[in-house]
Amino acid sequence: MGASPARRDGEKTVPVIAALVVLATGFGALCLFWTFGPRFPGVPGPFAFASVTWGDSLALPAMTGLLVYAVRALPPARSDRAFAVTAAVLAGAAGATSQAVWLADADPRPNWTLTAPHHFTAAGWYHSAFVTVFCAALAALLALALNRATFAHDPPRRALLAAAAAVACGLAFATLLAADAGITPGSAGLAGVLLAVPIALLAAAVLIVRRARSTG
Repeated sequence: MGASPARRDGEKTVPVIAALVVLATGFGALCLFWTFGPRFPGVPGPFAFASVTWGDSLALPAMTGLLVYAVRALPPARSDRAFAVTAAVLAGAAGATSQAVWLADADPRPNWTLTAPHHFTAAGWYHSAFVTVFCAALAALLALALNRATFAHDPPRRALLAAAAAVACGLAFATLLAADAGITPGSAGLAGVLLAVPIALLAAAVLIVRRARSTG
């Protein structure tokens, strides 16, 4: 079992940088597309969605920064790489599938990223790529946090609190997506389901490993 690590250099700086990267590549990029790209009359823009206004700008960056903080504060554990890679592949595939299903929908609810069936705008293609990469990265971080917290002999309280706060941010984002359900494409709900499956499986796997370790 690993011991609780001492505080590391850049303990807060690295998580803040990670959060800012997500903010810039997610919400920031969408704002640039909206400001300098073509407008499409008759379809909702980005600020019509609470999941963009508050989720992409606050919840997702905060969740990322908190998970990075938790991972760095916890000691490395066995199977870290296996858990992270498995989670990243499953979640990345789920994110890509949700976007493909949305693009294939013959009767979607249009918005500024999908103005007509089977037609992403430039912002839509970018956002699809972002969703795929972000889902993979977030799942890998969550996998590392869960695995390390499970095997740590005395996990730092600050790491557990950061991980719990990250989960709360994720639930807040899911709530914002649900609030948008009346105006967002139907794939928003599908994306939530697809992302929940690998995360649930990962959590179950970690719990099983922990049980086996405690009884072995």
